Amino acid sequence: MEDLSKAIHSHRPLVVGAVGHCRAIKNPIGVADCHLVELRLDALGSGQEIRQFAEKQRASHPLLLTARHPDEGGLNDLSCPQRAGILTDFLPLGSLLDLELRSLPEMNALWEEAKDRGLIRIASWHDFERCPSRSELQETIAAMAASGASVAKCAFLLDCPADLQCLAEALENPPLPLALMGMGPLGPSSRLLAASLGSVLNYGYLGEETTAPGQWPAPLLREAISVLL
Repeated sequence: MEDLSKAIHSHRPLVVGAVGHCRAIKNPIGVADCHLVELRLDALGSGQEIRQFAEKQRASHPLLLTARHPDEGGLNDLSCPQRAGILTDFLPLGSLLDLELRSLPEMNALWEEAKDRGLIRIASWHDFERCPSRSELQETIAAMAASGASVAKCAFLLDCPADLQCLAEALENPPLPLALMGMGPLGPSSRLLAASLGSVLNYGYLGEETTAPGQWPAPLLREAISVLL
């Protein structure tokens, strides 16, 4: 955990392999495929097969726990108590916890428990419909820093090449490590740009299906970043 925290604070670009479909846990995940594995528990649920996968996988990859809010891409329309329950159950297996900025007031107990357990805490915000203004993005990141997060994650739609400037400007002297990425047609190119400018967590998918529009396959993203940097 100390090495992971050090890597994040040194702004080393790490690749997160997102697991959002039960089919993705059928095949082994290679050590070289990604640096971290994200469990999309809103999609996967908390059954015995998922727990066994998590217990096995944590030996080779730190686990990032997520149960996404329905308004920010979460599946199965889970309520706040349902999401908190699943995350609490998996908390002993995780190295990182991702909660949306909007969820922190209702899930403060979980947020604080993660801190007490020594997990790296990620505050996140997702907008699948538009690119935020520069001031809106700065205010969002400032609120995440104030929440005690170790990493601020922001993912948003990129409508045109000019929107890439918003992403690039946010990565200039941020108040905490950032994980920034675009979604949509410009998503793939934006993820390489962000990694080159200091985005610390860069998300790809494991298995055959993406968990967000614009994702690369995680092994390919890791290879591309290694070539680029």
